[in-house]
Amino acid sequence: MPPGPDRDYLAGVFANRAGHTAVSIELLTRVLPTLRDSRPDRAAIALEALADDYFKTFRYADSARTYDDLLAHFSAQLTPQKLKGTRDDAQIVQILRDSPAQNISWGGAVTLKTERNPLNSLNVELTVNGVPGPWLIDTGANISVVSKTFADRLGLQLLPGVAETQAGLTGIENPLRVALVPTLEIGGATLHNVAVMVLDDANLHVGSGDGAYQIRAILGYPVLQALGTITFRHEGVFEAGGNPPAAGTPARMYMDLFIPLVASTVEGKDLLFSFDTGAADTNLSVLYYERFRGESKTWKQKNFAIAGAGGVVKRNLYVQPEVTLGIGDKKVTLKSVSIYTTKSGTTHDDLYGNLGQDVVENFESFTLDFRAMTFTLGTPLPPAKDF
Repeated sequence: MPPGPDRDYLAGVFANRAGHTAVSIELLTRVLPTLRDSRPDRAAIALEALADDYFKTFRYADSARTYDDLLAHFSAQLTPQKLKGTRDDAQIVQILRDSPAQNISWGGAVTLKTERNPLNSLNVELTVNGVPGPWLIDTGANISVVSKTFADRLGLQLLPGVAETQAGLTGIENPLRVALVPTLEIGGATLHNVAVMVLDDANLHVGSGDGAYQIRAILGYPVLQALGTITFRHEGVFEAGGNPPAAGTPARMYMDLFIPLVASTVEGKDLLFSFDTGAADTNLSVLYYERFRGESKTWKQKNFAIAGAGGVVKRNLYVQPEVTLGIGDKKVTLKSVSIYTTKSGTTHDDLYGNLGQDVVENFESFTLDFRAMTFTLGTPLPPAKDF
């Protein structure tokens, strides 16, 4: 495209999705005056991306000002679903408006033991403010989270103001407070001024019966992104701070605000999925259903109880017996994958689904590189032997 507003707009939005925040801020700031009158639809998208850029670089006051602009002048350009999510994000940024920026220092690489919790997601044991406890590593969490009881044990001071956040696949709104963790040590990395959402314990009690689990704390995207490259090894090790392992051709990774997206293929078609280490299983969206519904003769209907922060939602879904994903140079075959036939009312409706732990369980490792913006599956594990 020739130089001009159209090019600056598209390049600025693409830079935001590719994690190049400084480039995105420069381009979108330059083009916004032109878009305000000529293309209000694009102005809304540009302002959302710009507010996200500022948030990710911990320029909270600039992010709050940009969200104010978006909601005051271009809210009519947002769908009801998008408007709700934007208001939630704006509330959190307003609370953080005068807070110091998160920063990180390194005393060595990060190598921590991981353990699976009853949700089949991964915990690491950290000691924060002298208090040991399990922290769930969740690439699907926009911001780190602690329960109210655990926040009290950590001695965290709640910032003034109340906000809400929407739980992933359930769409349930949860009230929250916000606090800063002054110092968070993760192996050889030390982070300062880490923003955390503080939720009532009941809203972090996930599942029921033997599968129920009380989440105390979650490491979310801003912490994981600050670590640069994070690798999870099958034998139960979390690594960060070093060079990513050479494990083959990676897949491209993008960002949908704070959610990592992985470029994949299904039946030769290029599709985007979110990736959530906090999810045990992969779920396919209504977008996937509409794209592949011609093959639904082999699918079976089933009623599912979907657990998430804030409670459980029951939905009637399809189940596809087998799905094969192409991710980089690897093939992943999943069994009995659930498919939404209607919208969930969350951002997942705009993607083809959410990839969970079942995608990576048969590989020696997987790596998210937030610098190169790639997702890599390691060497496939040998098939389990039957005895």
